[in-house]
Amino acid sequence: MALFGWAFGCQSEYQKDGAAYSAAVVGPYKGKPTIFLNGTPVAPVQYGLTDVPGGRWSWEEIPQHNIRQFCEQGIRLYQLDLFLEQFWQADGSLDLSLAKKQVDGVLEVCPDAGVVFRFHLNAPKWWMELHPEEMTRYDGVEPMPDEQLGFSRLVEADARIPIRASFASKRWQSEAREKLAAFCQSFSKTPQGDRLIGMHLANGVYGEWHQWGFMRNEADFSSAMEAHFREWLQKKYGSQTALQRAWADSTASFASASIPDTEERSHTSAGIFRDPQAERNVIDYYSCQHELVADLIIDFCSTVKENWPRPILTGAFYGYYFSVFGREAAGGHLALQKVLASDQIDYLSGPQSYYPDSGYQPGEPYRSRTLNHSLLLNGKLWLDEYDQQPRRVWPYQGLTENREAYEQALTANVSMIRRNVLYPLLKGQGLWFYDFGPASMHLHPNNQRNDQAGTNGYWDHPRYMETIGALKAIADTLLHQEYESGAEVLAVFDTESIKYTRSTRQQPCPITPQLINYSSLALFYSGALFDAIHLADLDKADLSSYKAVVFFNTFVMDAGSRALIKNKVAAEGRHLVWMYAPGYLDGNDFQSRFVSELTGINLKTTHYGEALKIIFGDTWTTLDPMEATAAYDPVFYPEDPEMTQLGTYQGLNLPAIGRKEQATHTAWYSGVPIVNPEVFRQIWKKAGVSIYTDNGDIAYGNHDWIMIHSKTAGTKVLPGGKEIETKSAPSTLLLERKSNRLLLE
Repeated sequence: MALFGWAFGCQSEYQKDGAAYSAAVVGPYKGKPTIFLNGTPVAPVQYGLTDVPGGRWSWEEIPQHNIRQFCEQGIRLYQLDLFLEQFWQADGSLDLSLAKKQVDGVLEVCPDAGVVFRFHLNAPKWWMELHPEEMTRYDGVEPMPDEQLGFSRLVEADARIPIRASFASKRWQSEAREKLAAFCQSFSKTPQGDRLIGMHLANGVYGEWHQWGFMRNEADFSSAMEAHFREWLQKKYGSQTALQRAWADSTASFASASIPDTEERSHTSAGIFRDPQAERNVIDYYSCQHELVADLIIDFCSTVKENWPRPILTGAFYGYYFSVFGREAAGGHLALQKVLASDQIDYLSGPQSYYPDSGYQPGEPYRSRTLNHSLLLNGKLWLDEYDQQPRRVWPYQGLTENREAYEQALTANVSMIRRNVLYPLLKGQGLWFYDFGPASMHLHPNNQRNDQAGTNGYWDHPRYMETIGALKAIADTLLHQEYESGAEVLAVFDTESIKYTRSTRQQPCPITPQLINYSSLALFYSGALFDAIHLADLDKADLSSYKAVVFFNTFVMDAGSRALIKNKVAAEGRHLVWMYAPGYLDGNDFQSRFVSELTGINLKTTHYGEALKIIFGDTWTTLDPMEATAAYDPVFYPEDPEMTQLGTYQGLNLPAIGRKEQATHTAWYSGVPIVNPEVFRQIWKKAGVSIYTDNGDIAYGNHDWIMIHSKTAGTKVLPGGKEIETKSAPSTLLLERKSNRLLLE
């Protein structure tokens, strides 16, 4: 590794000599949300132990070794897991000894560290046995008890159909809140409490606020959730008459309203969409379920702030949008706007996207799970959980030398560590390294097995540590630079629309997962810089730098959103890219004319029982066909004499994709998700968008810096024509944007 011509002189100051952290807050600094410790801004880079036995206790030999190594590279923020049941005793007392030992273990090897507890609020097993009536219920299946084999993870069975307290249980809410408050009041008075800077509140599957059982089952059918749903309906509608009108059901009542079962959730009467007038009960239930989770996160964060005697960071896993396995409605995070609006939450976080092209292989893009730009616009810090294991290859296998493969793996891993860390940093956000390594977990699909696998951490190698130290220095420099996005493309997504489409495992939506996960992947491969935003945050965005705006699953738009797009977005010669059925629903009705009015392109509908495929023609004849992953209904097609047709539906011989020049902007429409990066590149060329790579390499960046990650070595042609010869494969370069000066090779 070489650093050229760059001075990393602005190092953050941390506490010295074990002094107390009297205040930890997130506030604006240089155009981005920033952590302040005792008034000093610090780079948002942490190291975290796992919850898995073998790697979870900070005082044990291997975890301490890794904490020490990260400390030597300048990292002073550490995250440790704790569970409610580890200190809440059955007699009601609190035992703080484990929490103290966790902090002490870090301070032994990194005396000026600040600690964040990942605080799991799961009800203890003894509590669940006392209160079986408070447990989550699933549709058609009985919950299964956890298997206790040796030192099993407390979250081991979370993703199955576990016995867990319902989110709607008022008893659990009250007692968990009470014990959390008592913990804060007591622990804050200890010497170890002086070093606690944050509480990361966790619950749900793997602590990530997913509904229990959401991966394969529908929940929650408990009496607690039913009671909560009825209360929610009463608050929303006020009168039984209003409920009956909304549900188009003269027999509906607050006393008898039931939770929609799997069959109801699978049914849609407007093609793949729910009719808002006929299926409002399902839409309402999903709104209720997701608002409950958001309210719980806000409430628990508020409990911490109210009971900690000085300012402390609060955060949670929330805001997942990409890579949610098609289970967004069942257990995703659809009340994002409510969480972003709360001043009780300082940061949100989540693991990187796990699919498609998960970043495990060289040349693939690393991607955050969330709509990054929306968090910035709302003043929230986002922290990626970097739990992606570098590929493990050993210098020997038994008595066989394996040096060549070993050296190749080290080179590739260094490149991917750079790529993965630079992505959130260049977005004005941060991350933590989450280390399953000491627990001997193998998460990389191409790992070689070795008996010594559990004796080191994921990043426990001198070359990885050197890389992380250099990246931490870059993070400190970025901290003190004014942040500007530098993106010329804005990608617009929606959460509300997910409630209006099919959403069960039996009947998944045939287009939403492709629009969210695969179309956005094509953006990364297109070579342009883009920001991802929630539809509801369009009014907060400064659009002056965006030459193109791409709308993905924006099926539901109210009058306010339509007017905003017409007056603010579809202006200044900008290019707007529309896919499938934007604005087809207004929340109360669905009409194809809504789509035509929004896009400015005359669109009609038809039906087709097979997966659609676009065959390109005219100037785009060299492009590969573009195909939907499943059949969907209705099918939209342009019938507009003023539109330039660029492709047709195979088998239908109807227009499928095209461009229309309008008075204030240019509109593009595609009837299937755009999953071909070259289609986006053709649009960028028309729109004047800067293309940093056109050969599948990955470009990230901001206003000042550009990072290029390449699977192959060779000559790289940069914007402006400058050429750089990369010596290794894969490679990750960092350049100054204006001069193309190489900062990191």
